[in-house]
Amino acid sequence: MKILLIRSAVNVGLVVLIANSLMAGEPSKQDAFKKDLDAIQGTWKIVALEAGGKQAPAEIVAALKLTFKGDTLTFTPGEPGFSNYTYKLDPSTKPASFDMTHADGDHKGETQKGIYSLEGNHLKICLGKADSRPKEFSTTADSVQALYTLEREKP
Repeated sequence: MKILLIRSAVNVGLVVLIANSLMAGEPSKQDAFKKDLDAIQGTWKIVALEAGGKQAPAEIVAALKLTFKGDTLTFTPGEPGFSNYTYKLDPSTKPASFDMTHADGDHKGETQKGIYSLEGNHLKICLGKADSRPKEFSTTADSVQALYTLEREKP
């Protein structure tokens, strides 16, 4: 009986130790969010822009920049009502979710759903409509999705 109690205590101890090790090695949702929020800050230049299966003109791609500061996003140069946004990241989804909400203009408060991939100085954002989140980083002729490929601007 004594041996069984000792074995049970050892087994419970091992289970607790393994569970704690797994939890300690896995970052929390909040840690992943903070990591991506910190990493996305700054100005990004567009290196490719595709919408509806077509590449945007080179002069638009060369001129357009996105600046992330806190939870705000600014397109430069921008158009009235299409320059200032707030955004939300959710790196816990697969692919990671990106929601962009108009901060001014006729569309103020409207949100576009998207996905993002952030790896070092490379960022991809694929946006869909308010009622549908893209499932992959692509556009087709019959889609309303837009795919931004960006690189961090060097200071």
